[in-house]
Amino acid sequence: MSQSIGFIYFYPKINYMDVSVIIVNFNSSGYTINCIDSIYKFTKDLSFEIIVVDNQSKPEDVKSLEAHLQNADFTLIKSKENLGFGGGNDLGYQHASGNHLAFVNNDAELTENSLLQLLNYSQSNPKVGCIGLKQVDENGQPFKYSFRQFIDLKYHLFNQKKPVKYYSNLYNSDLSEPFTVDLVSGAFMFFKTEAYKKCGGFDPKIFLFYEEMDICLRLKKQGYITQYYPKSTFIHYMGKSSGNVALKLEFTVSYLYVIKKNYSTLYYQFLRFVLILKYGIKSIFKPKKHLVPFKIALKGGDSLRFSMRAKG
Repeated sequence: MSQSIGFIYFYPKINYMDVSVIIVNFNSSGYTINCIDSIYKFTKDLSFEIIVVDNQSKPEDVKSLEAHLQNADFTLIKSKENLGFGGGNDLGYQHASGNHLAFVNNDAELTENSLLQLLNYSQSNPKVGCIGLKQVDENGQPFKYSFRQFIDLKYHLFNQKKPVKYYSNLYNSDLSEPFTVDLVSGAFMFFKTEAYKKCGGFDPKIFLFYEEMDICLRLKKQGYITQYYPKSTFIHYMGKSSGNVALKLEFTVSYLYVIKKNYSTLYYQFLRFVLILKYGIKSIFKPKKHLVPFKIALKGGDSLRFSMRAKG
């Protein structure tokens, strides 16, 4: 039954659905409604629910979602604060009843029965904790980063190849069949609920960026693997906001936090030293692109007091 509820931290869960789809909305209800409608259009032969978490959007944006409750069956959770990507998704999980969880960006659109394909694949592969899909833009062009390697010391020191070439060489494959990767894009992440729970779920302290690296590192520590599933595609209407200074700052803060959290102190300090050198040199030639991350690395930017959430 369609419903709208306020902000609740804890909610009793009884797993009985095949898939719980969790979507976070922030002042972009048009995209969210389009995403919901595409899920209903293409999803067949499984039980599912849709949970939309609104991250304190403007009143008119929330009203659009509430109006759509008359046309589509989903649960609307209205947070009293902007919890960011990880916090918003984890709030949705607290209300979920599915044996699998699909965290889907609100600017995504399904084009086929992807959830059934992923459900069947996940059930046939017990060690797979998380699966990602091929994402394309509105013109059908694939994104570079539907999957990638961990951005660790090895990545920085040895200037690793782009993901497609790296994994193609690693597996000596054309990558047309599902294969194991370090991480998949946060735009569409499909989890076994038990795996999500065992690894601790999304870290609500991370406001934006690197959530997928953090959670896939923790999945790996729990004995699960992350795989990329190239046999199904979704459209991602990705925003063009990478030039924003605040987002550049958040990108670096989140990255250093994830490294410090998941690796040793010595590892973190050496990686930070590498970044200071790397961004320091690059900022001389391209200050608009590299000066902000250089300053954050220099200050020890793993501290979340530099985060947009702390400032907001």
